Amino acid sequence: MKLLSIYLFLLGNIMLTTINSKAQVMPVFSELTSLPDSEGYAGMFAGVSNGRLFCLGGANFPDKRPWEGGKKKWYDEIYMFQEGKDWVKLADKLPSPLGYGITVSYKNQFIIVGGNHAAGFSDKVYGYEWTDGRLKMVHYPQLPVPLANMAGTLVGQLIILAGGNSSATGRAGKQCYVLDLEAIDSGWSALPSWPGRERMLPLCAVYGGMFYLFGGETTGINSLSQHYRLILDDAYSFKPKKVDGRWTGTWTTLSRMPKGLSAGGSPLPVLENGDVVFWGGVDALTSLHTDPLSHPGISADVQLYNLNSDTWKYAGKKLGIAAPVTLPVVNWNGRWLYISGEIKPGIRTNKIYELK
Repeated sequence: MKLLSIYLFLLGNIMLTTINSKAQVMPVFSELTSLPDSEGYAGMFAGVSNGRLFCLGGANFPDKRPWEGGKKKWYDEIYMFQEGKDWVKLADKLPSPLGYGITVSYKNQFIIVGGNHAAGFSDKVYGYEWTDGRLKMVHYPQLPVPLANMAGTLVGQLIILAGGNSSATGRAGKQCYVLDLEAIDSGWSALPSWPGRERMLPLCAVYGGMFYLFGGETTGINSLSQHYRLILDDAYSFKPKKVDGRWTGTWTTLSRMPKGLSAGGSPLPVLENGDVVFWGGVDALTSLHTDPLSHPGISADVQLYNLNSDTWKYAGKKLGIAAPVTLPVVNWNGRWLYISGEIKPGIRTNKIYELK
């Protein structure tokens, strides 16, 4: 009996330690003021200028769900948010309705790159700055090709893009481009491609002067002439360097993801300890659900990847809030914000979640 008591005591302590350990690694999410649009958007742009948060463009199905014959609509609207104030819908608009590109914030500007719209794909790059009570726009060098559904972020003074596609029917690509914001006249140039497959909707992160690329998806035709969709689980880092006046660099293969992900919020949040947070996104299991009416929603799993140790761990499930896909993540005042997005096929959310 005494041995049994000791065993139960030790077992209880082990279980408590395990629970506490999981509680410690689960990032803390909270809800910020929602966008002032009840439907919400997928594929928005989001950036920061002079302390203000801006959310632009995106797309939704305003009238009917896609399975009811609803038509997808892209937007040119711009929303602004300040601490302690309500959202404001600006009179300013994007040059055209646009979504599914990337945004970086640099100095007092945010820069939106590429994207698509109802009529096709964009190679345009626009910079915006909030100054003198209004949003001023400047043009940046065009992309080498129209591009959307890529990963992209700022690494020092460099905008680095990876993957994506150039038309609605075009396959995912292996293109990788760079724009040096301190040498804009040089325009965009090609970087070496990662050693893995072509991809669209990959995720990315930046840490310690390195660009990190995770997952995404590709499509193809198998030996039975059947079309397939493959969610990728590979990961890479890229260290940029300048050689003979041109940017190049080296790719390194990292530990594979415990499960592949595509279309998650990006760029990925990076915590102070070097953990990259993966929440939301389409995994292989979710991708099998092709019927919107029976779709279970996006997995609530939270995974962490440590950039210092090249290791993965499972933090648990973030329950109580719907995990999103196809959305921007932006760092604002030291907080990571998940902006709107899609929570089921054709269904958006106007929620904004904060990760501290």
